[in-house]
Amino acid sequence: MYRHARPLIAALALISTASAQAAPAPACIAPAEMRGMIGYFLPEVITEVTSNCAAHLPTDAYLRAGLPRLASQLSDAKTRNWPIAKAAFLKMSRGSADEKRFASLSDKALRPIVDAAMSEKMKISISPASCGEVNDITEALAPLNAEQTVNLLATILSAVARKDSKMRSCPRETL
Repeated sequence: MYRHARPLIAALALISTASAQAAPAPACIAPAEMRGMIGYFLPEVITEVTSNCAAHLPTDAYLRAGLPRLASQLSDAKTRNWPIAKAAFLKMSRGSADEKRFASLSDKALRPIVDAAMSEKMKISISPASCGEVNDITEALAPLNAEQTVNLLATILSAVARKDSKMRSCPRETL
């Protein structure tokens, strides 16, 4: 009897192997998408950090005097970064109850939803006692232009988000 079951077992093994190979790989955020997301949302993050810390720093602190200039430069590129940020957001919504609804929405309808969801995800809580260090860090990064700042932050976020369940970054390709 076992001899007759071998073809069936072999067929089942092939089917299960084919099914496993056909299953889509989990979505990950590619480096270009991470840069697009950071470029799209960083102006709001900077504005929030600046408003949270402004009252706790002197008026000539870099965070108050120089960082808003970077936010302005980044805001100029926001529209250009939208399609890339949108693609990353849609990847992050895969498997959610809203996946199909998000994919079917126009940009005009989807953009406010993405803005609200990602602003919540990227919200940074800073205590007044930490504002001095935040100022020092942002001032140390001041020699970087807007694009370099985005690239640096996207690289850092990609490195730390590889195991994140909602915003998992793709594995780094070897150079």
